[in-house]
Amino acid sequence: MLGLGFVLAICTVVPVLSGCGTGILSPIGTGQAPGPGASSAPPRTYTVTSPVTTLAIYGGAGTITVTGGWESATTVTERAYYSDPKGLPATSHAVNGGTLSLSYSCPAQLTCGVSYDVEVPRGVTVQVSDREGAIILASLAGTVVAHTIAGAITATGLASPTVTLTSAAGPITAAFTAVPTSVTASTNAGAITLAVPGSAVYLVHAHTYVGSTAVTVPQSATSGSVITASSDLGNVKVKPS
Repeated sequence: MLGLGFVLAICTVVPVLSGCGTGILSPIGTGQAPGPGASSAPPRTYTVTSPVTTLAIYGGAGTITVTGGWESATTVTERAYYSDPKGLPATSHAVNGGTLSLSYSCPAQLTCGVSYDVEVPRGVTVQVSDREGAIILASLAGTVVAHTIAGAITATGLASPTVTLTSAAGPITAAFTAVPTSVTASTNAGAITLAVPGSAVYLVHAHTYVGSTAVTVPQSATSGSVITASSDLGNVKVKPS
């Protein structure tokens, strides 16, 4: 699992996280249907009260949802599933230098994963990596970097100046409420749809090997708002929001 080495367990190093003192977090369902023989339990939610400027999630299997809000604290809900009750997923989270890092590890078993539902202050930088599962982003205004190997990426209500979305296999959809400075969206297999304010002019690079390309926003080679959208297999659309 990516990044597990530097993430320490809750409560032992991060007393600002509420809900400490209960031991390892309970296993819970994914938001996706667990595989045959998988077990689940109610979700576990906790609040990070120390300032968070960057959220980094290192996922494996499960949906990751990040929503921007107006609260100063960050709220995390973890949902895990597993096939072997003797080897539950072990979640880890820590705040270091303003970065909240979330990850988990699984013992060897047929089915194991954790999904995350996180609400952060709108301006927080968001960095999300997932192996299998959808990434859902909403109402964010900070820099966004999201990557999944197998899954869809959906983003709505973005006011972020810089956004990078990549999927090895899955569609990408992003809608902006403010004019971005830089948007990069790429997938090996899947459609890409980007909706940006039509009041601005953009420098657009859109390409697909198999599929169609449609760009219906105003364009200029000298624009400071750059959009790059590329799919190996799938339609690419850049349109007004």
